[in-house]
Amino acid sequence: MWSPQGTGATSVQKYRLPPLDLFRSFEAVARHLSFTAAASELCLTQSAVSRQIAALEQQTGIKLFHRLHRAIELTPAGERLLEAVSLGLDQIQGCLAALGATAKTPRITISATVAFAWFWLMPRLNQFSADHPDIDLRVLASDTPVLPGHGEVDVAILFGSGQWVGVTARLLFRERVYPVCSAAFLREHPGLLGAEDLLRQTLLHLDIDRAAPDPVDWQRWLASQGVAGQPVLPGLRFNSYPMVLQAAEAGRGVALGWSYIVDPIVASGRLVRPVSGSMETRNGYYLSTSKQGAASPELEEFLRWIANQATEAAALA
Repeated sequence: MWSPQGTGATSVQKYRLPPLDLFRSFEAVARHLSFTAAASELCLTQSAVSRQIAALEQQTGIKLFHRLHRAIELTPAGERLLEAVSLGLDQIQGCLAALGATAKTPRITISATVAFAWFWLMPRLNQFSADHPDIDLRVLASDTPVLPGHGEVDVAILFGSGQWVGVTARLLFRERVYPVCSAAFLREHPGLLGAEDLLRQTLLHLDIDRAAPDPVDWQRWLASQGVAGQPVLPGLRFNSYPMVLQAAEAGRGVALGWSYIVDPIVASGRLVRPVSGSMETRNGYYLSTSKQGAASPELEEFLRWIANQATEAAALA
């Protein structure tokens, strides 16, 4: 007989239950309150269903139905079991439906740096999802580059020279950097007219990962504009680029702005360009896929879409 306490055997099963097909028959009989209707639904004979219910009652030691003259009804114990069995079957059915939908829905996994994913990609993905509700997108934001074809990554936005082994890379746009500050800061510092005047301003610094290719900081940017010397005022340093931009918007100083991030912010008026100079490096942001294997139609559609987004953004810059 089935026992909820186990049998004392050395091999302990996690679930000590009667055969699960007995519960399926019980649920059908309890829902219809009819052996005949349950048998029809389950494609069994009435006698087979009756035997299964009897076996379930015998193995559990619990009376589940009152057998009346021409009807049956659940006992209080049967009602409690019906609630538990129905909940379990509903959860199984929902899980299978979700798994089936996931298996059928094409998924594209995109890897990008945290800044690129947050500032450039995320504001645009809603439109892609609206236009392609049948494609499931997954974004992996990491400042450690993940090449496409490694793990689950289908496409990566990589920063660098465009030369990666086993990768097909298409340039989206070059790295372009220029100073930004708030309009209020610029009004309060009327002497800020050219790049050389930045040496007399509070500069906002990002602690740069020196392992990145050709990292741009204030020293390098000023040198690109022909400005030598050291800032007169102490600067403010941050280890997060969103914090740098927040400080700039709050009027705390002048920050370096990467165009793909700050172009829309400047267009909105939240930040302004205090001087006209900008610096473009040899590096850029590349739309990258693995050379191995053919791209799915869904991936091809995403690649076309993101390339068009980059073209439109460049036209508005």
